[in-house]
Amino acid sequence: MTTRGWPLLGVVVLAVAGAAAGCKDDAPDPAVGYIKDYCDIYKPCCIAAGLPGDGVACEALLTSTRPPGATFSAPSAGHCLSVLRMISSEPGFCEGDVLPPSSCSRVFGPMPEGACIQDADCPPSAEGEVRCIAGGTQTPRCQIQAHGALGSAPCVGDVRGGVVFYSGAMGGDVPDLGYLCDAAELLRCDTAQTGACVALVEVGAPCLLTSDCVATAFCDGGTGLCATRKAIGAPCADPAGECEDAAFCDLTAMACAAKLDVGGYCTEHVQCLTGNCPDGTCQPTPGGGANPVCGG
Repeated sequence: MTTRGWPLLGVVVLAVAGAAAGCKDDAPDPAVGYIKDYCDIYKPCCIAAGLPGDGVACEALLTSTRPPGATFSAPSAGHCLSVLRMISSEPGFCEGDVLPPSSCSRVFGPMPEGACIQDADCPPSAEGEVRCIAGGTQTPRCQIQAHGALGSAPCVGDVRGGVVFYSGAMGGDVPDLGYLCDAAELLRCDTAQTGACVALVEVGAPCLLTSDCVATAFCDGGTGLCATRKAIGAPCADPAGECEDAAFCDLTAMACAAKLDVGGYCTEHVQCLTGNCPDGTCQPTPGGGANPVCGG
């Protein structure tokens, strides 16, 4: 899913001041409580996007990326949380289309130079779209995402059907400029070896993963070659890769079965036409994308 710059606000936490020796009743750190409350607000967004809704990834991110010397502002934190709760039900909140209050960015003081809170903080570029991206232990930074061609590097994700799937490379430091490789142009992002856009493999050619193959093919583990995806009713063993677009591999029947529409009972995202099974039923594809706040 396309990562939209959800407000990664207050991405800091203060170290708890050392208590006097022998003190048995340390006061709770208000910054810890703020981070928990902040992440609780975004849990429904994560669940709706088919991502973990336990808040673990969010809290880990916010507690691991703090500017040096930051001080906690309780009034700003209170106002930030109050407004976020009020606007959290508005359409576009989870997608980052609804701007958070400026108080959220003042909870721990100003962000470091070159950092960002959301996409709107990034200046436009003629080279491509600019996104606010979190990666590794860095504070989220603006990144230009340009249209990739064969050999473009570094690549940061794949475009399939107009949707961006960010690659594992996003777990490291965020490059100022990254390229997106479009499957419609028979390209993919090769993060394992070259870090560049490379050509997808045609049916009959050697492969290691199904993502190496063109959209109409999967990587057959038995032959090590890209093979044409299977029709509904054909035997299969791979939940995601073997069956044609509108089908998935039903491991109970060991055969390709039709994907389910919105409202259908599901246990895996791959079973849904929308690719989204957040709560045991297929739900519409979220407008926003996999976001670092949710561990996406």
